[in-house]
Amino acid sequence: MKRRDVVRALLTADPVDEDVDQGSKPTRVTSGAVRAMGLEIGRLTDEAREAADLRRQIESGASVVELDPALVEPSFISDRISRTLDADYRRLVESIRESGQHVPILVRPHPDRIGRYQIAYGHRRHEAAAEVGLPVRAIVRTLSDAELVVAQGKENSERRNLSFIERALFAAELERRGFDRSTLNSALAVHTAEMTRFLAVAAAVPAEVARKIGPAPKAGRPRWMEFARLLDQPGALNALAELLDQPSFGRLSSDRRFDAAIAFLRRESMPDRPEVVRNAKGDPVVRIDRSGLRVRFTVDEQAAPTFGDFLVREIPSLLARFEADRSEA
Repeated sequence: MKRRDVVRALLTADPVDEDVDQGSKPTRVTSGAVRAMGLEIGRLTDEAREAADLRRQIESGASVVELDPALVEPSFISDRISRTLDADYRRLVESIRESGQHVPILVRPHPDRIGRYQIAYGHRRHEAAAEVGLPVRAIVRTLSDAELVVAQGKENSERRNLSFIERALFAAELERRGFDRSTLNSALAVHTAEMTRFLAVAAAVPAEVARKIGPAPKAGRPRWMEFARLLDQPGALNALAELLDQPSFGRLSSDRRFDAAIAFLRRESMPDRPEVVRNAKGDPVVRIDRSGLRVRFTVDEQAAPTFGDFLVREIPSLLARFEADRSEA
């Protein structure tokens, strides 16, 4: 049963229940309760899927072993911009600390280093087990490079926890290493048209730019495609580099960094025309000119006498408010 059907079944009154007063209005369930119920159902669904995966693996003859995390290396292709900096990872660490690792990772014997292993999927579980100081539970299977990346990609696609840009960069790295389009499509569980979009965005957005912005989980395909188009404008990449290197930019969350970067590129793509702030009479008082990362304010004191002095006095408090807002973000 799909999640939405489960929720609908839980919220729908039984029409044949004789204990219900048919003339009374149905009790409404608050949106908060629905959200909480949806999160709990989602958690139970994830756990059921993990249990089913484990059962299939054991039934197929796979055995679970415990390995020293120090002997286990990541896949030769990274599929995440950052594996351990989000709240979900911290929850995973605490879960493994409290009740152990229930779902094993999949590894293969390392192709070049005897006695070591390489992860196909389960990188975060491996990191969490290492952090907690426990052996990592794993299924060891002989895999070719193509089989490893397909298993790696499918695991991420089924869990739907990679952002659009992470999937795009993963696809581009697979292509760079010579895997054919069929393998790419299988690894990311997408059709050819979607793969074309992934590769187009990855080609237009340098990996270094993507890493500085981060995974931006709320920025989906349409906005990343717009971002790629805007970044293709002459001089846009060099101008954006100044923004990305600002310390205040790095302190923002990943989604906020994406918002700031695309807003900057949108401004850069607009024709050079100043903004004008008018007074209650409609007279132009302040002219705002933008150039790259610089903004210039010109006050017409004929229209608003002494407003320039007032603005100068207020700038320190405005800057303090701005920095306080940024530190809370």
